[in-house]
Amino acid sequence: MRKLLFIIFLCFANLTFAQECFTFDSRPVDCLNKWVILPQNEDLSYSYGYVFFDEEFNLIFQKEGTFEIEYECYRSVTKLKKPVKTTIEPSNTLVAVISEDNFSDFEISNDSPSLKNIKKAKENAETFFRLGYLYNEWGESDKALEQLLKAQEKNPKVAGLDRELAFTYNSLGNYDEAIKILYELKKKYPKDAYIYREMVFALAKTGKLKEAVSNFRHAVSVCKDKKYNGENILNIVYAAFMEKDEKTFFQWVKKSKQLNKNSEKALNLITQMEDSMRGK
Repeated sequence: MRKLLFIIFLCFANLTFAQECFTFDSRPVDCLNKWVILPQNEDLSYSYGYVFFDEEFNLIFQKEGTFEIEYECYRSVTKLKKPVKTTIEPSNTLVAVISEDNFSDFEISNDSPSLKNIKKAKENAETFFRLGYLYNEWGESDKALEQLLKAQEKNPKVAGLDRELAFTYNSLGNYDEAIKILYELKKKYPKDAYIYREMVFALAKTGKLKEAVSNFRHAVSVCKDKKYNGENILNIVYAAFMEKDEKTFFQWVKKSKQLNKNSEKALNLITQMEDSMRGK
């Protein structure tokens, strides 16, 4: 029992000391070209390494070694003979940025020999576009827009750029800008279901329900890809509910239930809205 309590105390002490020495408050996607520390491993050690965006447009953590907390902030560092690269997927994990004041503790620098073999993405329109896409994956649309506009300035014809810009403007609530782009995209790709998905969303959000319904109907008739139909009609019904537009709401609520019959969450929302509209 005493041994168990000691182990628990040791774990808590190590975690406390680590939090005092380093601040785990940064998302990996915000740590490009920085040295970072990952959260504690199961063996109570910590991994440290370098975050970068590689030539294949992946967010990479290059692990350089591990360390343990001993006697408050004393670090027992074990450097890997060969760095290990892993792709970082979107998550809620927070890392700690290693300040230059602590570089000497890990025998690292921004000119470390191990960084010379890193193949980073080049600074061009394609890279800015991919960075924008990456930030959107992590839910950071403001930073995504910044990168996408850089891409647009260098080469507005980058494949997929307009679609990503429309998605980003929708995410930021700038629906009018999204609608402008989407109407142009519809001319080029009149049967692209994703474009109609973003269009219906933007139109519904701006209260343009007649246009939203028109686009929904057209998508149903011309698009082979039907996976967004349930989402599209739900956005229309929800907008009608928020606008207190009973005519549009009850015109489409039954269809909304049909197209979302496999989503319990959607059906519950529809039922709640319907009950409210009926004064229940």
